[in-house]
Amino acid sequence: MSYSQAGSTTPLRGPAPLEADDSLDSDVDSAIECDLLSDSASIASSILQYRHENGRTYHAYKDGKYILPNDIPEQDRLDLQHHLFLLTFDNQLYLSPAGRDGHALHNVLDAGTGTGIWANDLADEFPSAAIFGVDLSPIQSPFVPPNVRFQIDDLEEPWTFTTKFDFIYSRMMTAALADWPRFFQQAYDSLAPGGWVELADIYSLQCDDGSLKKDSALRKWVDLLLEGARLLGRPFDGADKYREQLVAQGFTNVHEVIFKWPQNKWPKDRKYKEIGVWTLENVGSAMEALSSAVYTRALGWSKEDMDTLIAQARAEMRDTSIHAYWPIYVVYGQKPK
Repeated sequence: MSYSQAGSTTPLRGPAPLEADDSLDSDVDSAIECDLLSDSASIASSILQYRHENGRTYHAYKDGKYILPNDIPEQDRLDLQHHLFLLTFDNQLYLSPAGRDGHALHNVLDAGTGTGIWANDLADEFPSAAIFGVDLSPIQSPFVPPNVRFQIDDLEEPWTFTTKFDFIYSRMMTAALADWPRFFQQAYDSLAPGGWVELADIYSLQCDDGSLKKDSALRKWVDLLLEGARLLGRPFDGADKYREQLVAQGFTNVHEVIFKWPQNKWPKDRKYKEIGVWTLENVGSAMEALSSAVYTRALGWSKEDMDTLIAQARAEMRDTSIHAYWPIYVVYGQKPK
């Protein structure tokens, strides 16, 4: 699927502004929020003894490599985030031509599968394809389609797959890898000729109209998060470089599409208002998870000081007069035939 064939998705490139809604107390808003925030469910509890830190648990295998926790609240958030992507992509699991328009799917790699929810949905859509999910944490559901298989492994180690993939997918893996060009090189080598790779990732918080002040707690929280992640060698803001890195690796038919996730329900457009409701829930519940390792390990903050800043930033997140949004980069390319 090329950019022009992306169904009814409405990606917004660069500085294209969203129109703010000046009537935010309508019955429509209330109905959206009541419908949306009532159906998040947990998939599975952990099966290994994990690292405990600041009241959260982290993966035990390759301890310290991934900075987000793997506990039940984080698993719930990942499943909620999956719905947010489906809403953004008009119920599509991905945007590339893989498995469409004559491109068959036989073997698929979900790199950084998390709870495995994307892999399971893809397996239902393509029951004849073998879906292979890899992650550092064994948090995937034991109840999976027969064509899904999960493995605990480190994607930063040399890949030893004996099967060539038709499609390699990665979502929200920013800050998970220290060397993205190496990831693209290994993905290239592991693809069959004509196979596709696709990445969907978040970028740093943006604002087009100046309503997010430079001295705000929300801006401070984001800036410190980026600083700490860089100190850990795993930056959060690398999604804007994926396109050029794919091209440098030798991928062709490379496309970049940028969506916007409003920080709350401030947009006037109903779809983006709905996305904003989900984004507030997603990012708001992720703030401690995103911050704990970065602030305490890299920046040397106490948990008490971190919690204070998060509380201030979370209050600003709910402020509909602040028209902030998170850019979502979707980048995909094809290995030459």
